[in-house]
Amino acid sequence: MSDNRVLIEVKGLCKSFGDNDVLKDLSTEIRQGEVVAIIGPSGCGKSTFLRSLNLLEIPTDGTVNFEGTDITSHSVDINKIRQKIGMVFQQFNLFPHMTIKENIMLAPVKLGVMSKEEASAKADALLTRVGLPDKADTYPSMISGGQKQRIAIARALAMNPDVMLFDEPTSALDPEMVGEVLELMKELAEDGMTMVVVTHEMGFAREVATRVIFIDEGNIKEENTPEEFFGNPKNPRLRDFLSKVL
Repeated sequence: MSDNRVLIEVKGLCKSFGDNDVLKDLSTEIRQGEVVAIIGPSGCGKSTFLRSLNLLEIPTDGTVNFEGTDITSHSVDINKIRQKIGMVFQQFNLFPHMTIKENIMLAPVKLGVMSKEEASAKADALLTRVGLPDKADTYPSMISGGQKQRIAIARALAMNPDVMLFDEPTSALDPEMVGEVLELMKELAEDGMTMVVVTHEMGFAREVATRVIFIDEGNIKEENTPEEFFGNPKNPRLRDFLSKVL
């Protein structure tokens, strides 16, 4: 980690849907170069927390600071902020009527971040990066789920983000395709990309993450290095959870 500065600081984050308090006073920070894996039972608030980091979910209370800016402030242009926060979803959200390369080029050109020529060169480089240089002119319907997710990652990288958010990126994939996506994410981590990953893949959390966070009932119950987290869990609820998933 060349630079250990705090990229994202979350303070007192709360999110309610009606009477349902999904996140309750959650605080943490994400530093440059960290790979933070977020695990926990279904419905515990993991994805809501992740989506709050770029305001896809608007917090009910609390603040999210990104690179020193409180993005929950009404005066902030959130679309400008989102250009620096890549997001990869469970479902790939590729535009079916566009070629793979057009999907990757769309945001940088539309937002005026790159010229068409620059975006084209960037897309070619990213297709090589994700191991799919021969798929530039194909359409999403013609490639596998694992390939679609690798393209979705390339599309997020096209904006040169400072941090990448992954919301259960392998949960919609056939088991034999999970490995190719996790391998790409592992390579990104090795290259120093700051990543926050909601995942059910305990092997990835143990192997690739620099820190693992356990969320349950809308709160962080434990966070630690993978070695301590998996090898010596302190929280009884975490011990119970790990006994069921490992």
